[in-house]
Amino acid sequence: METQEVLRDAGLIIGAGLLSVPIAALLRIPTMIVLVGAGLLIGPSALDLVQDPLGGLGAQLVFTYGVALILFHGGLGISLKVISRTAVGLGMLVLPGVLITALTVAAVAGPAFGVPFEVALLLGAVLAPTDPAILIPLFDRIRLRPKVAQTVIAESAFNDPTGTVLAFTVAALVGSAAGADITGSLATFAEDLAIGAALGIAGGLLLALMLSAGRLGAWRDSPAAAVLAIVALEYFTVDEVGGSAYLAAFVMGLVVGNMRTFGIRHGEDHAHQLEFTVAQFAELATLAVFVTLGINLPLDALGEYWLGGLAVMLVFVFVARPLTVWLCLLPDRRGGWTREEKLFLCWSRETGVVPAAIAALLLAQGVEGADIAVALVAMAILTTLMLQATTAGLLARRLGLLEPETPPDAVAPLPAGAGTG
Repeated sequence: METQEVLRDAGLIIGAGLLSVPIAALLRIPTMIVLVGAGLLIGPSALDLVQDPLGGLGAQLVFTYGVALILFHGGLGISLKVISRTAVGLGMLVLPGVLITALTVAAVAGPAFGVPFEVALLLGAVLAPTDPAILIPLFDRIRLRPKVAQTVIAESAFNDPTGTVLAFTVAALVGSAAGADITGSLATFAEDLAIGAALGIAGGLLLALMLSAGRLGAWRDSPAAAVLAIVALEYFTVDEVGGSAYLAAFVMGLVVGNMRTFGIRHGEDHAHQLEFTVAQFAELATLAVFVTLGINLPLDALGEYWLGGLAVMLVFVFVARPLTVWLCLLPDRRGGWTREEKLFLCWSRETGVVPAAIAALLLAQGVEGADIAVALVAMAILTTLMLQATTAGLLARRLGLLEPETPPDAVAPLPAGAGTG
């Protein structure tokens, strides 16, 4: 692709995203819905102004580096003290929760599409991860209670590698008549998590020290350049050595946001500057991610599989997620989950970037059932955006889970995790 075409497409995508923001505010609907619609409008399905296939360089940059910045921003705003109280439930949602969702979806996907169980399980595994790229800006907008917001965002960040490894493990089963090496797949899964977490902690501590108020804080006045460079290098390094790069980006943000917990000093002015800078990066990445998703929505596949897909979506939203939440939070006594909090978690499982990327990769590899997976992911994105994202604020208000508004003349406190520990 010529340089001029790249610049033109980038300008059209960002421009469409910027126009979507005031339109969403005017219509009083989540910005992500309008962003996806803008992508559909400028993409090959309508005006055909932009050709940005999922396998292309532009889309790959958006879905890797862009999502990494969103995840870093999500980690930055999370308090370790808050999620430590819900650690049992969080761990259950991230590990067995993904498998419960995949099995529940598989139970209906098999009969709906007439495919073998292993293919149905593959479809469930692709749909299992939730999407922090949607949840982070959504929860920021509605001012959701920190315990609930931070647990769901952390679940979304941590279950990306879980769902990815599960999907590719099942894909190996589907593609191998003799079966796959399950023990090897489990070892790979543990290795991915360990590498991503370890390098995320190391990168986070390095960045925290360089942004700190101490003698090593040489980058404290240049947070924009520091974050852009370290997140990019971290993603590349973790991906090269075989770890979960998304998990590393989130963990790195978590460490930087809680640097005082690790005994690293950070001035309040610099903490505010860092949070503002990263929020701007995350906003730009969000615009690009969802417009690009809209450009790549497979309308042809949606038309072919819509009937079976509708049955899967009903089970996916109204059975799989509530079943997962109630089973996984049952043993979490320390979390003190209320009925209202559980109900909101049941309604919070938006689908987005990671399932789309997994489905596209499976399709490129020619895995059986990948075309159905692409259609189901598109349906899940549209369904969860239009059904759940539009009603999240209203439901949270009805359940009494919103934080009170800050008076206009009050001094804004530091974000939940940024530099406060």
